[in-house]
Amino acid sequence: MLQINSGKLYTRGVGRTNQLRGVLYSNLELCYGKDVPTVAGTLRETDGIRGNRAIVYEIEERIEAAEAGPGILISHTIAPFLTDFSALASFGLRAIVSPDAAVVERLTSKGPGFASYDPPSKFALRYFDERLPLRDDEIALFSAFVDQLIALDRKSFLAAMRAIRTFVTGLHRMRDDLALAYTLFVSAVESLAQEFDGYSTHWHDVDERKRGPVDKALAKASARTRDGVREAIRSTEHASLARRYRAFVLNHVGGDYFRASGLVPGAAIARHELEEALRQAYALRSRYVHNLRELPDALTLAQGHREVAEVDRRPVLSFEGLIRLTHHVISAFVATGNTVEHEPYDYMMEQSGVVMAPLAPELWVGRPLRKAKDARQRLEGHLSQIVPLLAGKQKATITDLRPIYPDIERLAKSSGAANRTTLLTLYTLFAALMSKDDRSERLDALLQQHSAKIGEPSSEALVMGTLFGSLDAWPLETHKETLERYFEQRSKPGGLHAPKLLDAAMCFALAERCRKERDFDAALDWIGRAVETHPGLPAVVALESDFSQRRKIDWQSVLLPKLTKPKRRRRTKQNKPSGGSKKGAPAPDCKAGNS
Repeated sequence: MLQINSGKLYTRGVGRTNQLRGVLYSNLELCYGKDVPTVAGTLRETDGIRGNRAIVYEIEERIEAAEAGPGILISHTIAPFLTDFSALASFGLRAIVSPDAAVVERLTSKGPGFASYDPPSKFALRYFDERLPLRDDEIALFSAFVDQLIALDRKSFLAAMRAIRTFVTGLHRMRDDLALAYTLFVSAVESLAQEFDGYSTHWHDVDERKRGPVDKALAKASARTRDGVREAIRSTEHASLARRYRAFVLNHVGGDYFRASGLVPGAAIARHELEEALRQAYALRSRYVHNLRELPDALTLAQGHREVAEVDRRPVLSFEGLIRLTHHVISAFVATGNTVEHEPYDYMMEQSGVVMAPLAPELWVGRPLRKAKDARQRLEGHLSQIVPLLAGKQKATITDLRPIYPDIERLAKSSGAANRTTLLTLYTLFAALMSKDDRSERLDALLQQHSAKIGEPSSEALVMGTLFGSLDAWPLETHKETLERYFEQRSKPGGLHAPKLLDAAMCFALAERCRKERDFDAALDWIGRAVETHPGLPAVVALESDFSQRRKIDWQSVLLPKLTKPKRRRRTKQNKPSGGSKKGAPAPDCKAGNS
């Protein structure tokens, strides 16, 4: 929100301003009359009474001029700015700043925490001190840092803020879980490395276990052949994340890092120790992430603020060393990042309080269909409407698809077999719920022309066959394989997502076929799959408990009762199709189960 508020991303200029004020809490001591002004807001001291940790944060909120149309944004309120600036101030001023006073009290307490017998202040200089008088030079450096951060291009700014928030979260976890805190400090820089390191894999980066046999096999090949094979392997080889992390850090650590003021002789890390210490830091991060391994005792015992501990004769970054190094690398990334004065940018989904959620199918199922590849989504939306209708849910409706009959016909004629099958399945399912007068002669002709292809085993054919009771035409083994393949592909981009109730119905339909073939073990297995496909639904559980080898599994009457009800000619209120006719779709005649 802080960079958005600067106005550099706006295309229509600032249309509204608000003066916002809120309270933050910190171990910082702001001198009387010494504000902390930045382009992202100002910190001001309060009454100065000893023990009062409150400081005032003020910002001028700038809202972009609205486009022509209904609605206007009044204010985001101070809350999102407090959250963002508290993280920024914690990082830039090397202190604890939070909208929650209890967080500051907890982290600056001298008592032992859950993670160690020592408080966080024993592991890192400055950040966790009870009181931190703020000097003029520190205010100037922080103001310059915020200027540079806000000036970054949007991609770099978002990455820097993610790293800063992760760094601050690591500080907050030092009283609860030292291993998690250590992991977060490493991850803060790792996130930058994966997006901005520009690392290119070289042949020597390929794992020796792969590189050695390849080199041996190519020993007698020509130089051209050797280079071609190596390049083919190298181009598809992902560089080790640990290697990229080390390279990114080393690229951002210059000579000034070892000449910084305030270093304790004998306690600061040496350059020759740095690469191995980074290797060990990433290994500790991986052990925690994958195995929840605790840190070595050398790191969980206070080290007198030494930057390097020794574990098995190897240098390992202590918390003091890792925190200083991580802070330096993030600061260097910001200092050297690409800056732009004005960058028109669609920030709508990045504003505070904005979330992305799928629209209800009735808002888009009936809209004009322009691309054949959209047919799968339309089919899923249509299924999400007809299944509740067939289940007898009150007020369940379907969107009228008659306005897009011409679109379905046009695309079905010109698209490939897979999309054509999906398009004609969409029409078939809708038309089966309509009267004969509401069908399309041209689409019916296409159905007749491609009936053999549409009937071949597929997820679409499985859905239609389950609802229409026509799967007995498939061999039982084909039915099983098709349903297994449906579940395997369901979560993949090209898979079909049917409602869970229909998933359970498909399992019961196969279970009934197995029962009729007297394969009772398989029938019980698929009934169990049905329960696990739609857990918690009493009707599904009841079908499992009532199973009998001699009695039909009547899943239609229990799950989708309207499949078995006689046709009734009546009309009911339906959803208006988006972008189509205002005439409602006729009520389903519920003849599908008898087809």
